[in-house]
This record gives sequence, C-alpha cells and structure tokens, in this order.
Amino acid sequence: MSALPLRREPKAQHVVTRSSAGRSQKVGKPKLVVIERRRRWPAVVAGFAWAALFAGLLGAAVFHTKLAERQLRIDRLERAVAEQSERFDELRYERAGLRSPVRLAEVAGALGMERGDTGDFVRITPEALARQLAAAGAIDGGTSKVNIDTDPLEQFRDLKAVKVNQP
Repeated sequence: MSALPLRREPKAQHVVTRSSAGRSQKVGKPKLVVIERRRRWPAVVAGFAWAALFAGLLGAAVFHTKLAERQLRIDRLERAVAEQSERFDELRYERAGLRSPVRLAEVAGALGMERGDTGDFVRITPEALARQLAAAGAIDGGTSKVNIDTDPLEQFRDLKAVKVNQP
C-alpha cells in the first residue's frame, strides 16, 4: 500500500516590496480571515433540476420516436386493410358475375345440359329425411341439419314447457 503525501501549505516567505519612495519594507505573513462557508444546496438543487429537465427532454424524444414508429405501422396496416377491402370487392364482383343465371345457362348449354320440364319441389317429412340420412349417410361428409318451419313464438313456448317440467 502506498500512502498519499499530506498536502502542506508552503511556508510564508517574507516578501520585500518597494514603496514609491524607493524604500524596502518587509511584509510578514498575511492575516488569515475566516470567510463564510458557501452554501452548496442551491447548486445541488439546480443540478438536480437540470438533470430532471434533461431526463424529461430525453424521455420526450424517445416517446415521440416510438409514437412516430407506431403511427407508421398503423398507416401500413390501414393501407393493407384498404387494399384487401378493395380486393374483396373485386372478388365479390367477379363471384356475382360467375353466379349469374345468364352465365350459368350459357355454361350449362355448352356442356349439353337442357332445361327441365318441371320445376316442382317435392316436400318430404323430417322423419323421411332422417331415415334417408341414416341409410345413406351425409353426402358432403359433414353433419346435416333439418330445418322445420315453425313459428318462433311456438318454439319459445315449446322450450319453456320443457324447462318448466325439469327439476
């Protein structure tokens, strides 16, 4: 370990000064005067204030940068949504053209199909449909749903009647 040398005040030397008359005078040690200690707290408070101001400005710059980045991202997403919406409208228009009855009739005629003689619908009971589905299975591989045309108020009454009888 090395020790640091103590700081010592240099010894006051007698200073010889010459007066205006040309005579030499010896001046001894200067008088020591106690001065008031300076208060440091205003400087410390000012330092903290500047540090807080700097941190606030730096934070504002970072926040503004993040805000600008997110706004750019939002703008990109809005452009993408607008493009996809426009594409959806174009596809919907194209689909409407493909499903039009005139086009379907032309394509069917080109394939050699003819228009049927009758256009009557045959009504079947739900039980007959259920028996047919049980015997042959679903055609599309999915579940089949049987819709019975009933009044919504009648369906609600039926549901209430079932719920009232349950414990």
